[in-house]
Amino acid sequence: MIRRISLVLIGFLLNVLPLVGSAQPVTLPPSPALRSENGLQDLQRDLSDIFNDPNFSNATWGVCVQSLETGQYLFRLNDTKSLLPASNFKLLTAAEALTVLTPDFHFTTQLLSAGRISEYTLKGDLVIRGAGDPTLGAFSMLRDTSPMRVFEAWADSLERLGIRKIEGSIIGDDSYFTDDLYPAGWALEDEPYYYAMQTSALSFAENQVSVSVTPGTSVGSKARFELIPSTSYLTVVNHATTKADSIRKRLTGGGDTLIAAGTNTIEITRALGSPTIIIKGEIPLSGAEAHEQLSVVNPARYAATIFREVLEARGIQIIGPTMTISELKKPFPYLKARVLAQYISPPLPDIISVMNKQSDNMFAEQLFRTVAKEQEGEGSWTKGIEAMKKYLASIGIAPDRVAIYDGSGLSRMDLISPVQLVTVLRAMYDRPTLFKLFYPSLSIVGVDGTLARRLKDTRAQGNVHAKTGFVTGVRSISGYLTTHENELLAFSIIGNNFTTPVSLANNLQDLVLLRLVNFSRK
Repeated sequence: MIRRISLVLIGFLLNVLPLVGSAQPVTLPPSPALRSENGLQDLQRDLSDIFNDPNFSNATWGVCVQSLETGQYLFRLNDTKSLLPASNFKLLTAAEALTVLTPDFHFTTQLLSAGRISEYTLKGDLVIRGAGDPTLGAFSMLRDTSPMRVFEAWADSLERLGIRKIEGSIIGDDSYFTDDLYPAGWALEDEPYYYAMQTSALSFAENQVSVSVTPGTSVGSKARFELIPSTSYLTVVNHATTKADSIRKRLTGGGDTLIAAGTNTIEITRALGSPTIIIKGEIPLSGAEAHEQLSVVNPARYAATIFREVLEARGIQIIGPTMTISELKKPFPYLKARVLAQYISPPLPDIISVMNKQSDNMFAEQLFRTVAKEQEGEGSWTKGIEAMKKYLASIGIAPDRVAIYDGSGLSRMDLISPVQLVTVLRAMYDRPTLFKLFYPSLSIVGVDGTLARRLKDTRAQGNVHAKTGFVTGVRSISGYLTTHENELLAFSIIGNNFTTPVSLANNLQDLVLLRLVNFSRK
């Protein structure tokens, strides 16, 4: 395999790099038409060689490359075959959200009460009314600040109103969406982890918790742990212990000992369908921190509990329990309620940028269900699928030729072809107002997002803007690039059912991208 790929690369380099220090024979230049034809034929031959890699003889590659300037397809391989796209499906969600919700869209989460304030007491319930916002306390958007910031600001608002006691409950209102928490096709074993979080109209901190485990104070002691956000909503069963560091060798000529930390065997997970976190294993006394991001159950109650804890830390007394809106015995009187505080999200393009660059599943699913609510009147996955099919039909994609089950691509039932993904990319390019927001939302090779470390110090760096996708046996990348002659291309490369390490799939895609950015019709 190494020899075959090397020959391909040698041929590629000879085609795209000028010869230095050698005499060139004098020949008549070919006509422009012939140069164009020869350059394209060379490209197609080289790409075919790359995709014939025997490491992927048991896999399927689907590829579509189209010039956005001429409409010509430069390379096609299984481009009409339905394949698992993984997170390339987020391209559909981003395009639909920008088109249907429009770039000016903001989410608003409100703190409501129908009670009156008398003698420092709110005589009624406090309701946190969610409307699908994925950014409330989101780790992805608050890299340098605490996820608690919004709840601290709300506590400030209540203190300014003179409230020191609440004769009611803290209620999480998630009724903007239906109560189905997962789409079809997600794997059960993924349920405890951040990338397979529950979605809810009221979501906080991306419906996840950060768990860090560090060594205890001595060998044999319990390992220590920290939760962010810190909350009593989650129960932690800690079986992890601290073990001795291993001794590697003695230093020459002295009694000192060189210490090397032993193997860290810490496992951090959450019991299925439960708010119980389980930590087990051993961590060396000098070992590095172990870390995991876990999802939480019942996001609306999670948000309401953390807000209650913030208020109680301020000394505000709360008489009633913490609950969700569905637990109320009678409907909440929204028409009599007033807004005591609210949180307005960043604009939609900022949200889409986080979703695409960080491949954030939670952001994708919240947008998918929000479009359903705004367009179809119901924030469910069923209506989300209907809304997406309408969008795809509007850009010329036959809805019955795409299998849609979620907005993130985590479902193992999603199917789309490379040519359909290129159609989405072309549809965004054809709308300049949306394209100027969509294009920078994609990861940039060698610069940021999920492509930050790939193809650095090559012509692809800063050139290729794309969305990656990965689940077991699937590696995809779709987006835009410019050739050696500054011709803008849209491309989609999807690999399915490979059994090699994903690094080999990355390498193959990188070879293709390098060949495309150096493509010349001359």
